[in-house]
Amino acid sequence: MEPSDSLISHARVCGGGLITEQVQEFIWDHCLSKAAGFHAPYLKNSLKKLIIEVESEHGSVLDNLYELYAHYMTSIKDNSMVKSDAKIQKRISFLFPDGYSQLQSCPRSRVLIFPLQCSLNMLEGDTGCSIWPSSLFLSELILSYPELFYNKSCFEIGSGVGLVGMCLAHVKASKVILSDGDLSTLANMKSNLELNHLNVELKMAERNKNLNMVKCMYLPWESASESQLQDAMPDIVLGADVIYDPDCLPHLVRVISILLSHPKSCSCGRVASCEGVAPNNNYENDELHYTNQRNCEDHGDGPAVAGTVTDNDGGGEGPKEAPTAYIACAIRNVETFNYFLSLADQTKLDIADLTDTLKPVNLLPYMHSYNQATIRLLRITYSPCPNFWDVRFWYWSILGICNSSQHHLVRAWLAKRDDMEVLDEPLYANFLRVTGLNRPYGEELLSKMESDGNKVIKNIIYGPGSRKYKYCKHIAKQRVQGLTDDLLNKGKHFILIRNPLDILPSFDKVVPPSFFELGLAELVCIYNDLRERGKPPPVIDAAELQEDPEATLRGLCDDLDIPFQPDMLKWEAGPKPIDGLWAPWWYKTVQKSTGFKPARKYPQPFPFSFYDLLEQSLPLYNMLRRHVKKKSSLLSPPFPPPDLPVPANEKLLAWVGDEIVPRESAKVSVFDSVVQGGDSVWEGLRVYNGKIFKLEEHLDRMFDSAKALAFENVPTRDEIKEAIFRTLIRNGMFDNSHIRLSLTRGKKVTSGMSPAFNRYGCTLIVLAEWKPPVYDNTHGIVLVTATTRRNSPNNLDSKIHHNNLLNNILAKIEGNNANANDAIMLDKDGYVSETNATNIFIVKKGRVLTPHADYCLPGVTRATVMDLVVMQELVLEERRISLSEVHTADEIWTTGTMGELSPVVKVDGRIIGNGEVGPVTKRLQGAYKKLTEQSGVPIPTYLHS
Repeated sequence: MEPSDSLISHARVCGGGLITEQVQEFIWDHCLSKAAGFHAPYLKNSLKKLIIEVESEHGSVLDNLYELYAHYMTSIKDNSMVKSDAKIQKRISFLFPDGYSQLQSCPRSRVLIFPLQCSLNMLEGDTGCSIWPSSLFLSELILSYPELFYNKSCFEIGSGVGLVGMCLAHVKASKVILSDGDLSTLANMKSNLELNHLNVELKMAERNKNLNMVKCMYLPWESASESQLQDAMPDIVLGADVIYDPDCLPHLVRVISILLSHPKSCSCGRVASCEGVAPNNNYENDELHYTNQRNCEDHGDGPAVAGTVTDNDGGGEGPKEAPTAYIACAIRNVETFNYFLSLADQTKLDIADLTDTLKPVNLLPYMHSYNQATIRLLRITYSPCPNFWDVRFWYWSILGICNSSQHHLVRAWLAKRDDMEVLDEPLYANFLRVTGLNRPYGEELLSKMESDGNKVIKNIIYGPGSRKYKYCKHIAKQRVQGLTDDLLNKGKHFILIRNPLDILPSFDKVVPPSFFELGLAELVCIYNDLRERGKPPPVIDAAELQEDPEATLRGLCDDLDIPFQPDMLKWEAGPKPIDGLWAPWWYKTVQKSTGFKPARKYPQPFPFSFYDLLEQSLPLYNMLRRHVKKKSSLLSPPFPPPDLPVPANEKLLAWVGDEIVPRESAKVSVFDSVVQGGDSVWEGLRVYNGKIFKLEEHLDRMFDSAKALAFENVPTRDEIKEAIFRTLIRNGMFDNSHIRLSLTRGKKVTSGMSPAFNRYGCTLIVLAEWKPPVYDNTHGIVLVTATTRRNSPNNLDSKIHHNNLLNNILAKIEGNNANANDAIMLDKDGYVSETNATNIFIVKKGRVLTPHADYCLPGVTRATVMDLVVMQELVLEERRISLSEVHTADEIWTTGTMGELSPVVKVDGRIIGNGEVGPVTKRLQGAYKKLTEQSGVPIPTYLHS
């Protein structure tokens, strides 16, 4: 029996992506029609999923399937699905592919089968088969690398159904102990061992009588003791998916520590060499040998041999291997996993990620619910000795030309620290070999440095070292094709950036200028690659480093989890032993330095021969600069990023000019008229259920406003609508969203007020956001009257919907200062005009009143509501309204696209009506809502679901 989802997946593959009638007939003939002895609730659930899958693809379901499902629906109660004692049989078949018959674990038939008894919830329910992958992975690992486990004492924590123990017995481990903290699981495990003809060991002394014996141990982690585990003395500890519950992790780490630190182990905790265990050429023996190798203090006659542990008791047995743990896990919660790493570090456990170096053969190709790629393989060893050279951190930067910050940073790490080993561009020779680029010192460099990049990574960057920390400087462009992923997968990384404006003035001193030589594109790739690996690197800006070196270095040390030392801020002048042989060309200035120097107050002139290169590179620098924790500003101190009213708007796409760009790139030229003088018109649009409400009316007003302001080269109506549609579709915004549609006079050829300078045509901006109505339309809002008067048509006609909103903004400031939602604006004669953002209506003795549009914007929502008033057979008057009429009104509401119909419950401290939303307001809110549901311009390709 397979999980029902696996059955569906198989069926889909067999049908070429669809579950065809032929596939259904096969399932019926070979599975369902002969399923009399199968667990009925399982079949019911499988049938249900099968039918839903076919129907969702608009296919035809066989009548036989419908009839059988109907039978189960009427004959089986749902609660029978979850009986805790429901057991099923499952067969795990390991299929050895061609070319692997030489493995000791491979049977002659190349098929190894283990029957298992397990509870039904291992096949169904929310977990599906998710409880299996790590155990399957460990089982494949054991069968792929039998030499690792042959004649070894093995102990598994959290053994589940016992599959891993069966594989260990198959490869002839000298001792197999399985454990679990749940008695029912333990009982089932023993049944499975007996089912596979493995005797369950009851007494340790019986081990020598029968090599097929396996011991099962009841082991709750929280109560496990050293005395309980002292007889185990394993060579290898295994665990599958044991890193899951934060509350259990301290107990888990303690158990692992006890098992790995038994008296057989060396005080240095070295890991045994795995020479000769690889089943194919893709596995490099030395990877296990060197991943987390430690440099130990001398003991007795000399230092311990790498890859072995040395007994110090005077015995003559020679080197013994230290115990090792292999843990397979799917990282489902990063915080939980990091907590485990922290506990392991406190307990002197070393952890190495072997996922990419010790890959099992795919022995379960038929199992679609299992994917090796989702599992991480960790190797854990115990090491109480001082932690030397296993903390490695690398930094990446761009071209080193006149980038003294790079070399100052190297000297900061050297300084007077006795715990730091420094490497200066160890991949330089490989870079020159691969690219063939010319450097004045190229021949000498290639003759004196290792030019095989992967050897450099393995033997130098990640090879043995002499200090606790190893620090390596890389230039981003030196990460060329062909280098192993270990370069990024291992170690800790950070990135140093520098503004191209500061780099380019000295670009051509040694090499000719080019986008490739600058290296910013590759630096962005490195950042993204590390982020995709779940290791986003800290980014520091050279300007920050120069401005405040101590704060920058302290923050960096915190990010890298290494101690800051004040001596890092100063050093002795002169060349250093670690300087590359290219130092005479690059390091002349830095070799004279004794510390970080503040940047010059005023920069040198920019060479405009590099203007095109600056245009290409500056956006990449700015993209990386967004990830710098602290940003200084010429005019103001740094501010923390603010919270957004709608967090989903942090990532959105906007139309600017003639393209769609991400939020942070949505900008207009400093020469645009909207920047030069607020010379622009705009509209607000709202989207309801796949339609844009009153789109045509808003576009009518936009074109009228643009014509009144004498705009030229205006986009056509269809072009604007197309931009709106494309922006909404790209963002997936089909409901509960708002559009700020702007049309500027366009970019000018030079700064100035005159429209004669506008020779590029208009600039269209479509800003779509997730935005519910901005006012409280259920309980009402509060208004105050502003002293700022609304513009008169004598000055600027409010019928032009322009972007120069200073008149409204001044009134809004008064409203904010009074803790009101908005402010009422009066006309020059003292009559009510509108609020700073909306039109206004009042109800007095059953009559609905609204001001003339002489001093206010004739809003689209205003006109819609006026029509609704008439349709509701209410009396509508458009006339002058005094402020006292507002104060004594029975009801008040405001209208606008962004807020819809917003009831007003207080004005200038006066309660309106009874202080609640009035009946006329509610009646019109309902009519307006119904109208938005029924009308609007549909968004192309939108499908209502």
